[in-house]
Amino acid sequence: MSSIFPPAPITPSLFPEARSFVVRVIDTETAGHKLEEDAVIEIGSVDLDLANGRIFHSMQTMADPAGVEINPHARRVHKITDEMLKGAPPFAEAVRPFAEATIFAAQRASFDRSRLRLAGTWLCTYKLALRAFPDVRAHGLQSLVKYVPLDLSDVETELQGLHPHRALFDALCTAVLLRRITAELLPRCRDLTDFLERAERVSNEPALLARLRFGRYRNAALRDVPSDYLEWLVREPGMDADAVYTARHHLQRRADQAVAAMARPLPAA
Repeated sequence: MSSIFPPAPITPSLFPEARSFVVRVIDTETAGHKLEEDAVIEIGSVDLDLANGRIFHSMQTMADPAGVEINPHARRVHKITDEMLKGAPPFAEAVRPFAEATIFAAQRASFDRSRLRLAGTWLCTYKLALRAFPDVRAHGLQSLVKYVPLDLSDVETELQGLHPHRALFDALCTAVLLRRITAELLPRCRDLTDFLERAERVSNEPALLARLRFGRYRNAALRDVPSDYLEWLVREPGMDADAVYTARHHLQRRADQAVAAMARPLPAA
């Protein structure tokens, strides 16, 4: 576990903040091209109150891709057809109702943030899930639903008629995921404000991988990867930013553990 989420002493406040802890959990489906050529074709969101776990205020809309053709692979994934987009509002109009929030969350927040361009705090549930559930087999959204596992019973009615990779379906699952992440990590924090500050920091940093995704130690737990290999990852130019960040984290952790071991008093004779 990263030092960003160590246990923190809980100090009751005589003057608790009267602030909102509502997060707009959002998902987008696109035409499936490179960023500069892409187009948003569907947006879905729900609001999650972190203070009580309530999921509410679902919204969903199609968006006119303005002549951008849907990539065939993307179409096979989200199954959005040209007929479904007929009469859809342009993106600038479609996104407007979603902008009335101050905190957003998405499973791969950098993807949604770059396409929606909504101002505010953004939380990445993928990066947070890596901290909360490092031993889960995989950290894609549907893998987390299956392997954490997540209880979708209170959103089951809204999920009916939808499927994975539709914007509202994924937003609902992501909201349940964020609720579970909060339950897992909040005990390590002073309060919800502290949790949100730490969560935002994690979301803006590279991902702390649970397993390496390539090379000789692909899919190996980090505790099984030799330090000399991690040092090579750090030195190698052009290496994946998440891998470098993860390697540095574990090298520092091992160094700290070695210093702590040396500092222990010798056993009594």
